[in-house]
Amino acid sequence: MKQCFYGKGVFAGRGFRKGDKILAFSGPVIHRSQLPIPILPENDYYLQIGEDFFLGPSGEPDDFVNHSCDPNAGVIVQFNSAILLAIHPIKWGDEIFFDYSTTMDNAPCEIDCHCKSPSCRGRIENFLLLPVPVQQKYVQLGIVPDYILKKFLKKYAASRRIINTPIRRLISC
Repeated sequence: MKQCFYGKGVFAGRGFRKGDKILAFSGPVIHRSQLPIPILPENDYYLQIGEDFFLGPSGEPDDFVNHSCDPNAGVIVQFNSAILLAIHPIKWGDEIFFDYSTTMDNAPCEIDCHCKSPSCRGRIENFLLLPVPVQQKYVQLGIVPDYILKKFLKKYAASRRIINTPIRRLISC
């Protein structure tokens, strides 16, 4: 962890291959009703892990993984835990990013994005509001949690706009 454009960020202390585990998120499990209101972007260390559940601040490096609209990592949510995996090779010294929108499902907070990526969308918001090609890319990478994936499948299965990915693989993410 070191200083960066966003304040603090997490940087690779070694190289990671696609699929490598980078870190585990920690912090207390918090129900949506227990979230502070308002959540200010500069103090938002909450990671959504279920329709109504979040991991709260841990005080560890997982609190400082920044957002990018062109991430090199993705979050895998299982039960009440989450891990960060490399979705592209990451070199030693690179900052590690994930797209916060991949875990957001009607989260109480939408914020302006300043990631400076050429593909920056300008907003960090609910997964189902992302452009369809971006949603499809993240589903194919297996980094969309079940609580969002079920809504995605329901929304697009009816319109036959669902991607060509075996359903069993999608449900087991």
